[in-house]
Amino acid sequence: MSFEDLGLNKEFVTSVQAAGYEHPTELQQQLIPCINKGSSVLVWTQSASGKTGSFLIPAISYILSNPLEEHRGARVLILTSRRDRVNQITYTIKRLLGEQSIRTGFIVSGRPYQPQMRLLRRPLDLMIATPGRLNDLVDNNKASFNSLEMLIIDDLTAIYKKGLHPLIDKILAQRTNPYPIIAFVRHDDQVTPYARQMLTGAEEITIQDEKTQLLQLKQQIYLADDYTHKIALMDHLLDQRQVIPTIIYTVSAKTAKSLADSLANHGHTADAVHLLAEEERNTEACPILIVADQEGIQAEVNGGERVIHFDVPEKVEHYVSRLQEFLDEPNVTPIVMLVGRQEREQLKKIEEYLGEAFEQRTVVGLEPSNRPVNRNKTEREPRHGAQPYAKRPPRTNGSNDSRPQRPNYNQGQGANGQEERRSNQTNNRKGPYGRTNGGGQNTNPARKRTDTMRSNPASGHDAPYAIGDWENQTDYMPAKTANPDKKVVIRYKEKRRTLLK
Repeated sequence: MSFEDLGLNKEFVTSVQAAGYEHPTELQQQLIPCINKGSSVLVWTQSASGKTGSFLIPAISYILSNPLEEHRGARVLILTSRRDRVNQITYTIKRLLGEQSIRTGFIVSGRPYQPQMRLLRRPLDLMIATPGRLNDLVDNNKASFNSLEMLIIDDLTAIYKKGLHPLIDKILAQRTNPYPIIAFVRHDDQVTPYARQMLTGAEEITIQDEKTQLLQLKQQIYLADDYTHKIALMDHLLDQRQVIPTIIYTVSAKTAKSLADSLANHGHTADAVHLLAEEERNTEACPILIVADQEGIQAEVNGGERVIHFDVPEKVEHYVSRLQEFLDEPNVTPIVMLVGRQEREQLKKIEEYLGEAFEQRTVVGLEPSNRPVNRNKTEREPRHGAQPYAKRPPRTNGSNDSRPQRPNYNQGQGANGQEERRSNQTNNRKGPYGRTNGGGQNTNPARKRTDTMRSNPASGHDAPYAIGDWENQTDYMPAKTANPDKKVVIRYKEKRRTLLK
């Protein structure tokens, strides 16, 4: 099937093909005909292939086929929850139009109100807006959508989760004539009833995208303090599941080799995939395989393997690439991710991409410490497989050290003396995983983390946690809930013009 078979504007089809759209995707083949005939559609997907083109191509084709000069306001409104998404949509519009042109504009927060209010009074063919700023303008009677001809909601799930869905109700309340509404939504216990109530009788399209498939995989995380703590967790997990073939993912080949040596010391035979012959890169020949992202060599999946992320991938694309082979497999074994103290920023990006938090688990006796994350990285973690540097405890006059003691030149200088600062340093202590802690614990109660792990007694393990729950509250502030009673009042003064005689 080609775009010429979808009933689009013939001149516009040439521009679409010139923009690089050679063949329509599955979503475009289903959605474009529905929009062409004026039907409202609920699309159950969030990041399917060709999503932006699936609603922009029929919307622009409609505008070009039905030109209208005398009107006020926007004919087509696209609502999206992110400012960067506005830039992506604007760029795609320019690519699709080529030498053709339509009147477009965008409304986003962080810009002056007056130019945006003037923009709303102009005859626009297509407008892109974020709901926060547009809601302020609607509440102050600066925006009217009674002449709207099409409404596209780019991510209804995110808009609803942020408490900005009342704007959609306000726009629909201004509707005088029925027009098609296209909403992209992901199944949710709260969002699904609202979407179906808003679009009663609408056609529904379901696309299984990568994000939806990833959410169907059961995934768990274990927080770790350092490399040695991760090895202790790995030893526990492998002892617990000895008979299940396991695939372990690391970032670098050096880490894969070091991990294989460390597991061998604990009685587990593991092999790095990039060091094996091609016929041995499967769990039948080697029950425990270590795959390094750096090498780009995947293991052969037979089905039923257990997956452990020893390193958190630096990019979300690498995370998706790791699990690509398991999306179609009925893998009931939870996928485990070991998250070090300096890897929690990468975990946050993955959770934001998926839109959900992973289930957090702990092992009795191997719980992570409550030390706050050192974001300046002044206390460096030990190299893989190496013991951290142990500080020499300060010598005192009562020690048995036969070496001569240094004179105390700072005696009597008060609490800020160098010797008193040395005496406050913690001695070399062993941690709970048989390693040196690399410094004393922070005893300042003001700097201890204030959040606690939430436990679910019914399930017997920790409940799913909110994104960023393991960070200090000063590092990541929780999202503010929208207050429906609070409204932004726009006030401005008109400049007086004086005529020179």
